[in-house]
Amino acid sequence: MPAAAPHAREGERLASLRSYRVLDTGPDAALDALTAAAARVLGAPAAAVALLEEDRQWFASAPGLDAVLGRPTSQTPREVSFCAHVVAEERTLVVPDTTADTRFADNPLVTGPERLRAYAGAPVVGRDGLPLGALCVLDRRVRPFDPAAVQVLTDLATSVAELLELRRADAAAGLDARGVLPESRRLRAALDAGEVVVHYQPVVELSSGRRVGVEALARWAHPERGLLPPSAFLPVAEAGGLVVPLGRQVLQQACTRVARWRRELPAAADLHVAVNLSGRQLGDPEVADAVAEALAVSGLPAAALSVELTETSAADAGPEVDVALQRVRGLGVRLALDDFGTGYASFSYLQRFHPDVVKIDRCFVQGVGRSPRDDLLVRSLVQLGLQLGCEVVAEGVEDRHQAAALAALGVRRAQGHLFSAACSAEQLEERLLREHA
Repeated sequence: MPAAAPHAREGERLASLRSYRVLDTGPDAALDALTAAAARVLGAPAAAVALLEEDRQWFASAPGLDAVLGRPTSQTPREVSFCAHVVAEERTLVVPDTTADTRFADNPLVTGPERLRAYAGAPVVGRDGLPLGALCVLDRRVRPFDPAAVQVLTDLATSVAELLELRRADAAAGLDARGVLPESRRLRAALDAGEVVVHYQPVVELSSGRRVGVEALARWAHPERGLLPPSAFLPVAEAGGLVVPLGRQVLQQACTRVARWRRELPAAADLHVAVNLSGRQLGDPEVADAVAEALAVSGLPAAALSVELTETSAADAGPEVDVALQRVRGLGVRLALDDFGTGYASFSYLQRFHPDVVKIDRCFVQGVGRSPRDDLLVRSLVQLGLQLGCEVVAEGVEDRHQAAALAALGVRRAQGHLFSAACSAEQLEERLLREHA
């Protein structure tokens, strides 16, 4: 009996499944009603929602299944799972006669007392576009499945996914289940298609105006809506569990591009790059491995990379984030505390994370020269960073007065529209080439 191959993204798929927190939970009346409807529509004695783990399929709903299998059951081994083939192939599977299909002819559920003879299953696809399991119907008689009924099964599988979304409850993200599913699947497709690109905002040395670094910023080159800023898709990425793969892709793109510039463009020989990491990314146990892989594949020196932690994400940081940051910094990568001064616990983050860089938030930079009180606030933040041995970068610098005032306070590096807005890799590369010419 040939077992189904693992899904092409099995690790991500399993992580997505677990994020729903529905495994080994109690009965769900709405889910049972949908499953029973599938059995009625296809004229089968049993139907089930099977969620596929590493070594088992667990039945979140299974009306009539005990009668068909001849025993009480809540799960079966993965190797005898028909639904594993649905997950592996990401498409509806129809088997009118199990004994005539070489994949299942020797399956114990076919040859044993259960005598399963017919199966139809449609994938239950989660918000990140990965299959969680299948909605399936089973029968003890050989029988065809009408195409119209199979389409209803596929439609009901989408409704199953929506019910699972309600269990995961995304009210905090401002997105309802029916909105999250299509949007997150579209974003997943965009990641696969390379539509998420990296733009770069230069960081300059105030004394010379020379570009010494860049901040990597994600943009979605949407085929219909044009270039979208993070605010247009990060809520969907957060709600859809796509922040980790999105962040990994941005990290890889940024490291690869900057490493190439450093090798090929004299004006970029010492260029540094800063990449934002969210609290959710830092909660990923593989984040340090992802950073190490990006450095190894790109050839970028670890010292040329900074990871930026915003105060907003730091507010939700658990102890696992401290461990992740230690591992990342153990690679030789620097840590920057972004939006410094805006959070309620700025000083505690300085003590907790010991950043190499602090970035003064634009709201303070905009106040330079506005009043003695505003100047005192900026001066205090800058001096605190410098006295703790941090490099201080000012964000949101928009005019020469601000730049001069910040330089007088001891700020050496800054970014903002005075120097350049975020631009595409191609645009920045042209500027770097002109500087050398």
